[in-house]
Amino acid sequence: MNAARLLDRTGLPPQARQTVDDFEKQHDTYFSHLVHFGPQLLESLHAPGALPDNIRIASADDPSVIERMSAVTAVANLPEQHEADRSRYLQALLDIYGMLPVQAQRSASAAGTTVIAPEREGRILAERLDVLPQKRGWTPHAKRMPVAGGLLVGVDEWLPSQADRLVIVDGVVASGVTLMAMLQLTLRPGADVEIFTCHSTRQGALALARYAEQLEVSLTLHVGHVSGALNGKFYAVEPDAPDQVLLGDVGDTISPVAPAFPLRGQRRERA
Repeated sequence: MNAARLLDRTGLPPQARQTVDDFEKQHDTYFSHLVHFGPQLLESLHAPGALPDNIRIASADDPSVIERMSAVTAVANLPEQHEADRSRYLQALLDIYGMLPVQAQRSASAAGTTVIAPEREGRILAERLDVLPQKRGWTPHAKRMPVAGGLLVGVDEWLPSQADRLVIVDGVVASGVTLMAMLQLTLRPGADVEIFTCHSTRQGALALARYAEQLEVSLTLHVGHVSGALNGKFYAVEPDAPDQVLLGDVGDTISPVAPAFPLRGQRRERA
């Protein structure tokens, strides 16, 4: 299995370059890193297999996690979401974090830990979980874009470099590519990383475990529940009802009821 490729935007085909430009304009940022996961790499990362022991699933021991996930899915599939629905959705996600056997705040407070909470949902959830340290907390935009049958991940400068111990807080894992890109850009071989998330597809969890092994980093994924499948656009859906999303767009759902804190975080120094 090969690693994802770091691309130079000047060498992108015109259509891919336009896609990147559109995403940057939409999110008011500039992607200083472009990481491409080709279709063959994605196929190997998402191949069926048994979940390894470093994937810790809270719902295996606490069925109330599944109840909270049901509430999230119900809101995600509403034809129209009102403020009360969005607040219920956000609270269900926060409840799931509280049900994880290992708490993100405890791991983030360990000496020498760098914390990444990607915009938007990762940052919103990390703020409410009080796990963003002032000097070692980072909130990058990390956006996936369909390019050449695979996925291109754009990551901006709000990203640390060469961390030895990392905690990532993100809302959900679908394909896993944004998290894998940040691992590749951030960690030294031999580093330790803990990822805290409410939900993952089986494919996404397997991909993270496989990619961490390839990068020679020690990964623990703390996840509330694992279910669903990836559709052709790499969104998490019900396998028997592909028109039903499991979580929808988490950032779009919770950002109207969770305004940004004043500071976004640090920016990586330009080389």
